[in-house]
Amino acid sequence: MSLMSDFQVSFFVFFGIISIASALFITRQKNVFYAAIGLIFLGISVAAMIALINFAYSFYSAFHILLYVGSTVVFLAISLVMFRGLNVKEVKISWAPIIALLVGVFVFIDIFATFSSITPVSTLEVFSLQTLANEILQNYWFPALILIIALLTTMIEAISLARRD
Repeated sequence: MSLMSDFQVSFFVFFGIISIASALFITRQKNVFYAAIGLIFLGISVAAMIALINFAYSFYSAFHILLYVGSTVVFLAISLVMFRGLNVKEVKISWAPIIALLVGVFVFIDIFATFSSITPVSTLEVFSLQTLANEILQNYWFPALILIIALLTTMIEAISLARRD
C-alpha cells in the first residue's frame, strides 16, 4: 500500500516545481519587491507540500502560511517602504557559488545519513485538529493572543505606510 495516492503525488510534484521555480525567481530577481512576491509563492507551495505529506501536518502548514508568508512578506513590504530612497551597492563574490555548492552537498549528505538510519514506525498515532485547537486555546491562549495582536498591528502598519504615498 502506498502512502500517497497518485493524486497527491501529482500535486506534490506540481507544488515542488512551483517552489523550485519561485526560489530561482527570488535569487535571480533584481527588484526586492518582486522577490517578496516570489516569497509568497514559495511559502504557499512549501505549505501545500507539507500538508500533502500527511494530514497530521496540515495544522503546521496553516501556521507556516500565517507566519512565513504573512510575517515575512509584510516585513519586507514595510522595509521597502521605509528604505525606499536608500542606495545599496551589490557586491559579487567570485567564490560564493563554490561555498554554496559545498554547503549544499554537506547538507544533502547529512539529511541522507539521518533518514537512512530511521526505522519505520508500525503504527501511527491518530491526530485530531480539534484536540490540538482545544489544547492551544486552553493551555497556550496568551501566546496565541500575542501572536494575533502582533500580526494585526504589523498588517495595520504596513497598510498605513503603503497609503502614505
